[in-house]
Amino acid sequence: MKKPLLGMLLGGLLILSACSNKDESFSYEKVTNPEVNHIHGTGYSNEGAEFFIASHAGLYAYGKDGWKESNREKNDYMGFLPTEDGFFASGHPAVNSDLKNPFGLMKSTDKGATFEQLAFYGEIDFHYLGAGYNSNAVYVFNETPTADLKTGLNYTLDEGQSWTASKMDGFSATTLSNLAVHPSSEEILAIGSQEGLFVSTDYGATFKKLNDATSVTYVTLTEYGGYYSTINKQEEPVLQKFTVGETEESDIPLPEEVRSPVQFIATSPENPEELVVTTFDNSIYKTSDAGATWNQLANAGKLNTSD
Repeated sequence: MKKPLLGMLLGGLLILSACSNKDESFSYEKVTNPEVNHIHGTGYSNEGAEFFIASHAGLYAYGKDGWKESNREKNDYMGFLPTEDGFFASGHPAVNSDLKNPFGLMKSTDKGATFEQLAFYGEIDFHYLGAGYNSNAVYVFNETPTADLKTGLNYTLDEGQSWTASKMDGFSATTLSNLAVHPSSEEILAIGSQEGLFVSTDYGATFKKLNDATSVTYVTLTEYGGYYSTINKQEEPVLQKFTVGETEESDIPLPEEVRSPVQFIATSPENPEELVVTTFDNSIYKTSDAGATWNQLANAGKLNTSD
C-alpha cells in the first residue's frame, strides 16, 4: 500500500533513556526552540489536562501556562498517540541516546520521562499507529514485515504481548492517511484515505465506507462519532463532524486564514467542543466552542509563546 499522496504534497523492558546531563531530571520547561517543522502526532494525554505535540526534536505541551518544552528526551517520535494514562509511540532516538533504533512500539506513562518497550524494539518504525484512549487497544499498519508481524493491519489488546492480523476485507483504498481507534470500543476503528473514509466494527476484518467523502487527510473517533478532514472541490480544507447512526454531518468552520489541509485532529476528553487542529504547514489552532472561535497556537511551524 502506498503512503498517502496528500502527505507527499505539502515484553515490557523499562528503559531510562539517556540524556546529555545524567543528573538533570525530566520536566517541561520554558520553550527554547519554538520552531517545530516536523510534527508527527498530537493529542491530549494523562487525563486530558494538557495538549501535546510530538516533533522531530522531542515533545511540547500546551496547558494553562502556554507552551512548554521537554528539557530532554529529544527523540524523533513517530506514530505518536496519547491515551488516558500516557502515550504510545514509535520512532527514532535522539543523538547520543542509549535507546535502540528504531523504537518498535513503546509506551510512556510519565509524559516521556521513561519508556516501556512493548514490542519490536530495534526492529520496526511504525508510522501508522492508532490507540484507544481508554481501552489501550493498539492498531498498526506494518510496512516492514518480520517473522512475528505480517505486512498490513495488525492489532494488540495486551500492549504488544500478542498480535492479530486483520483481513481488511472491503478496504479498497490504495492510500492511507491515519488509523483512528474508538476510545473505549476496541473493535471499532476508522482509516482515512485519498479514496474515502473506511470504518470497521470487527477489529479490521471488514470495512465499509462511511460516506462519499474523498481526500480524507485525517480522522479521529469519539464515543458517539468523530471528526474528519477533507479537501473540497475548491481545494480548500474542510472539517466535518459525524455521529453514529445519523446520515447528516456538521460542518466545523475553520479559521479563515487556513489554506493548508488538516494533518491532525485532537479532541479533548474533558470538553466535547474542544478541538485542536494541526495543518500540513505546521500551524496549530484550538477551539473550545466547536469552531465558533479559534485561538492560534502556532503559525507555520513557530509556536506562539507570547501567552
